[in-house]
Parts: sequence; structure tokens; C-alpha cells
Amino acid sequence: MSELEIKSLSTLGQASGAYILDNNNAIYSFDNNVTVNCVNDGYILDMANNSNVVINVFENVNLTYYILKSKNTKRTFNVKGNVNVVEISFYESKELLDVKLDLENASFDYKCLSILDKFNANYDIKVYHNKPYTYSNILNTCVAMTGSHCTFDVSGKIEKGMSKSKCSQKTRGIVMDDDSQIIANPILLIDEYDCFANHGASIGKVNDEELFYLMSRGLTKDESVLLILSGMVNPFISVIPSEKLRNEITFEVDHLI
Repeated sequence: MSELEIKSLSTLGQASGAYILDNNNAIYSFDNNVTVNCVNDGYILDMANNSNVVINVFENVNLTYYILKSKNTKRTFNVKGNVNVVEISFYESKELLDVKLDLENASFDYKCLSILDKFNANYDIKVYHNKPYTYSNILNTCVAMTGSHCTFDVSGKIEKGMSKSKCSQKTRGIVMDDDSQIIANPILLIDEYDCFANHGASIGKVNDEELFYLMSRGLTKDESVLLILSGMVNPFISVIPSEKLRNEITFEVDHLI
């Protein structure tokens, strides 16, 4: 396993796998087994397949992490700072995610979009609150069509003594036909009374009332469905920092839905 250290721009130079964004931050891209040590604020673009990725986020570091086109990869986040993750996937995959919040006020925010057409996917997500005053928020979104199956196994653990911690889980999904399925398996393992933990799921077909309203305004059924799905999908795509990648993802989404 190789190792990459996220450094400040003053020491970046011509480091391979990194380039500068308009706001003078750097985005690092990799697609293999790697350990990443984040000692400064930064962006990471992760396109790993069949890999094992370890991300160590140091104290007071703010990391924005994009996972695109990933398949069958395990990621371990050891977090002492603040991490914001956006994952977008369209493929057959089993994604594993282990998150360890190891310092007071550490936070982990994860938003996943999975659009499946004739594919199956499983997301196994585990979050461990190992210190007080830690925060996690897991939001999974899925559109399943043409007999696709997607499962989200999400567990949050707040150890005894980890007071004032917050653990939130939510899954939302739309199944486009009778043969498709989205399953949410939320688990909260709470050993501390002085904390906040919740989970919820909203899974079903496209809302008939929303369809009726849009069609009453002159849209066809297909146009109405596309507009509803775009409202779910676009917030994920719009935050991707690379215009080229935004266009590629948009092209794939348009051809799926």
C-alpha cells in the first residue's frame, strides 16, 4: 500500500496526482490502494476500485472527499478533524466504510447517491463514536430500476461515556418498477444516555400526487418523473469541484434516468 500526505500548497510543487482549484485549494486524485495522511485542509477525489483505502484526518483539518465510479472498495476513516464525503455510484458494487471518530468535536458527514439499472449494490457503513462531543450524519439516496437491488447496512456506535455525541442516519429511495428493491438496515448501538441518535427511511415509488401536479402543468409523465429524479440527483452533482467530472456524471445520469 502506497502512502500520500496532504500538505499545504506552499510545499505542493508539482506533486503527482494533485492539481489546483480556482479557490487555491488542491484536489488529490488516486485509484489504487493507498494510505492518506491529511495534515492540512484539502480535497480528495477517490476513484478506487477493488482497493483498500485508509484516510487519517488530523486535528483541526477540514477534508472534503469525493468518491466517484468506485467499485468494491473498503475505506477506513480515522477522524480527529472534520470530514465531508460525497459518493456517487452507478455500478454493481460492495462498498465498505468504517469511520472512527477519535477526538472531541470530530465530525463525519456522508452523502451517498446510488443509481442502479440492472445492477445490485450493497453499502456497509459503520461509525464509531470513540470520544465525547463527536458528530456523524449518514444520508443514503438510491434510485433502483430494471430489477436492481440495493441494500444499505448502516450502524452507529456511541460508547459509554461518549456524552453529547450525535449520530444520525437516513435512507431515501425510489424504486422504478416492481422487480427493483431498496433495503435499509439501520442499527444504533447506544451505551450512553446523554447523547442524540436517530434513524429514518423513506422508500417507495414516485409520488403520484407529485406526478399529477406536474402533469397538470403540461409535462408528460416521463418529463415529470425526470424532473422529480433530477431534484434528488442534482444536489450531489453540483458540488463536484471539477467541471469535466460534473459533465461526465451528468451525461451518465441522463442516460440512466
